[in-house]
Amino acid sequence: MDKSKTKNYKSYDSTVLEALFLKYKVSKYYIRQCINGTVQGIKPDNIKKDYLAMEKANKDAVFNLIKKTL
Repeated sequence: MDKSKTKNYKSYDSTVLEALFLKYKVSKYYIRQCINGTVQGIKPDNIKKDYLAMEKANKDAVFNLIKKTL
């Protein structure tokens, strides 16, 4: 009976969310739903693909900067 009752929420990269908000002109809540898979369709699929691509590019850029400074 010592189960944790706190729910772990997934956090999303705010800079990527802002970029998708400006690109698609939809709410950030809708973008989070698309990434989560709650919303179905062509546009949500495109948003999810763009999010994954932008997040990977963002992580790669940060990794390269860290690599250069070390």
